[in-house]
Amino acid sequence: MNFNKPIKSLNGNVVKDQNGKEVTLGSILADQLVSGSKGDAVKFYGWALKLHEGHELDLDKSDKQTLKDFVTNNEQLTILAKAQLLEQFD
Repeated sequence: MNFNKPIKSLNGNVVKDQNGKEVTLGSILADQLVSGSKGDAVKFYGWALKLHEGHELDLDKSDKQTLKDFVTNNEQLTILAKAQLLEQFD
């Protein structure tokens, strides 16, 4: 799965950080994967490392569902980020 895509604001503009760098869905997801305290720590950490480096995730059906459930149930993600992340599962 490729999360190396910029997150966009409601008006369609690419969101940038304080340094002017595009914020990617992968970087948001990586941060969330390592900031939680529930789930498969080793698996989530491995995914976060790959996402942080801009790599795609090669997931089987079970892992894809695990990651989708993580995004769906995550209470720290904004609706803006959550919706764009969930669109990647379609």
